[in-house]
Amino acid sequence: MNDLTVKELTIEELKAVELNILKDVAKFCEKHDIKYFLCGGTLLGAIRHKGFIPWDDDIDIAMPREDYERFFKLYNSSNTRYHADSLENNPNWHMSFGRVGDTATVLYEHTLKEKYKEYHAFIDVFPVDGIPSCSWKERLLLFTQKTLGVIGNASAFTYTPSKHFADSKENNVELKNKIRTFIKYAFITVCAGFNTQKVFSLVNSIATKYRISESDIVGLTVYVWNWDFESLKKTSIDGYVKLPFEDTEFYAPQGYIEYLENTFGDYMTPPPEDRRVSHHNFNVYWKNK
Repeated sequence: MNDLTVKELTIEELKAVELNILKDVAKFCEKHDIKYFLCGGTLLGAIRHKGFIPWDDDIDIAMPREDYERFFKLYNSSNTRYHADSLENNPNWHMSFGRVGDTATVLYEHTLKEKYKEYHAFIDVFPVDGIPSCSWKERLLLFTQKTLGVIGNASAFTYTPSKHFADSKENNVELKNKIRTFIKYAFITVCAGFNTQKVFSLVNSIATKYRISESDIVGLTVYVWNWDFESLKKTSIDGYVKLPFEDTEFYAPQGYIEYLENTFGDYMTPPPEDRRVSHHNFNVYWKNK
């Protein structure tokens, strides 16, 4: 990190920066007729909290694949402060999905290799692709994308001790963290030789084999969390509705209830207090402040 990055953002400042990125992205998308919608915890926050989940500090949006590709092709040509990165426009990108960052900030992510550590305060942008209706093809796609995703992530990571259970009230927390640390170290060591960009390019290539226009179910297939796709019926993204998020309204798929039920189950019930924590491993600083 350089000498310009001297003042760390508070959580509230970080949320404000992310919200401003989202506003700029939404404005750009509406101007260029690019479809987007809130997803993941951001959509959950819009419904349950009318904004950020109180203990969370990130923003996620999704775009149908064709819109996603147009967005990353066009966005940077008309913007000087915010910068979009994905495999579509950055051959050195180290993720299966894209991000838009605020270049007035520097983010230092501790779990990544040195060449990937520095970025900016950001929002995540995910492509939406088709999901096969045949159950065994869906399971094969799920297994393939999850496996490649784990390998790709591990190839970009550096070794840090696991704190996965640090906030847990379970028994044997210290032992569980030691076991997880050993597994993590071994896997990162094994995957260190993989080319991160090639792995995630393959993930996207596989995802695009299933076109939205030819599918009844769609979802986020380039990033698999908890061994399941975030999915919904294709008809659910045939139309969009605006929902309040903090001080602005943003688009959600018209089938957002189905999406939330599929992804979170009883989505209106908050998790236990010991799980109300952010799991990000980064610090964010202002430039020139």
